[in-house]
Amino acid sequence: MSIQSVNPRTGESFGPIIAPTTSAQVDSMIASAVTAFERWSLTSATSRAKVLFALADALDANTEKLVEIADAETALGIPRLTGEVGRTTFQLRTFAQALEKGEFVAPSIDSAVDAPLPQGHPKFLKTLRAIGPVAVFGASNFPFAFSVLGGDTASALAAGCSVVIKAHPAHPQTSQLSFDIAKKALIDAGAPEGIISLGHGFDFGKSVITDPRISAGAFTGSKAGGRALFDLAQDRECPIPFYGELGSVNPVVVTSTALSDVNAFAGAYLDSLLMGNGQFCTNPSVLFVPDNAEFINAVQEQLSHREPSPFLSEATKSLHDKNRADVISKTSARLLQGKSAPTQGFFSSPAVLVVSAQSVLTHPEYLATECFGPTGLVVTYSHSDELHAVLSKLEGALVGCLFSQNISTAEELILNALASKAGRVAFNAWPTGVAVTAGQNHGGPYPASTSSLHTSVGTSAITRFLRPVAFQGLPDESYRAVTADTVKGK
Repeated sequence: MSIQSVNPRTGESFGPIIAPTTSAQVDSMIASAVTAFERWSLTSATSRAKVLFALADALDANTEKLVEIADAETALGIPRLTGEVGRTTFQLRTFAQALEKGEFVAPSIDSAVDAPLPQGHPKFLKTLRAIGPVAVFGASNFPFAFSVLGGDTASALAAGCSVVIKAHPAHPQTSQLSFDIAKKALIDAGAPEGIISLGHGFDFGKSVITDPRISAGAFTGSKAGGRALFDLAQDRECPIPFYGELGSVNPVVVTSTALSDVNAFAGAYLDSLLMGNGQFCTNPSVLFVPDNAEFINAVQEQLSHREPSPFLSEATKSLHDKNRADVISKTSARLLQGKSAPTQGFFSSPAVLVVSAQSVLTHPEYLATECFGPTGLVVTYSHSDELHAVLSKLEGALVGCLFSQNISTAEELILNALASKAGRVAFNAWPTGVAVTAGQNHGGPYPASTSSLHTSVGTSAITRFLRPVAFQGLPDESYRAVTADTVKGK
């Protein structure tokens, strides 16, 4: 099926019609990626860093053009998208700086010990090598930071991998323009031809992840789509790592001490919930609050003044509306709504569903229903045992939060309960916003991600695409033959 851009504000199609990538083109792309990998993987870390710096510079130089088409395709707004390009180039430069320092990639020596076993051992050279050509699947909600040149591509390139990218159908022109800019910048900076490639269409994604020449996959998107790709990656004759972020129902726990100003807290909650029309993988999906009618009334009053915003696509809106209706019908949730949605374009009224903890315990499966969009679930609890009973029913999440004035034994129990379910736990902070830094962990137990051992954000994301190789007993003069980087610990 051909692909064309759609304006979420109007629902109208526009721009060129893009044909799906053919099987012959897929084969050619992957063959080029294999050839490029053979050279790129043996390029020194400092040389790869220079290429990543050049790529970041090229994107910055084209920010205005990129943002213009991205706004037409996603309706995310000029300020948000401009900041997202900046985040994308910051990611690239962060990986480049890490490479310059030798972080993650520098080989190390474990000198021989002349002694009886188990203390004695030969000399080892421990290296980390790029895993191979990587398949990256662009996300709908971040057309830059988690798409063609997002964190997955940046970390794979930094590791020494070539990358075959599937464009997301919600922003095909943005994806193509990003790729065209990147391809020229990479070649001009000395990277090999075929270091990145871009394809379109559902069949393209399936063909890439099942091709035996692809060594790993990375995905950000829905649970259904990510799980289907994960299964394909594992069902291959030679299974490969698949790093999928499959959505997340993020729990936020509020204690009574945090509700001293219910109006301010209600406003902050709605700001986080409705940021980007709720189309963040880290929005506060489920808010647990003590029985507090004043807080619920404050949410209702403030929500009534909130305007609807456009969804990224018609498909995103349809799934959101279906899931919201399911939760309401099965839990008898009280519905609080914002202003009515226009009939043109892809809009739904912002909403908050209010249920009791006892009601949710009767239907715990609806705690796992992600209303990806402008809908939040508020669960009221009457005592700590009830709260912990509900928390125990949660699935894996990217982030959990606790709001409280202090941390006593009760709060410590909540923090540990959240840590058992999430990859990041925030104290007195909303979950939206993921810093690109060394200490970040953006992942979590399934279904938040398919590998809770790794992060997709921050410099540690590079480890997903590196595999250890230990050389035993090599003479010193052979070190250069097996690594292009400086050896540490000799």
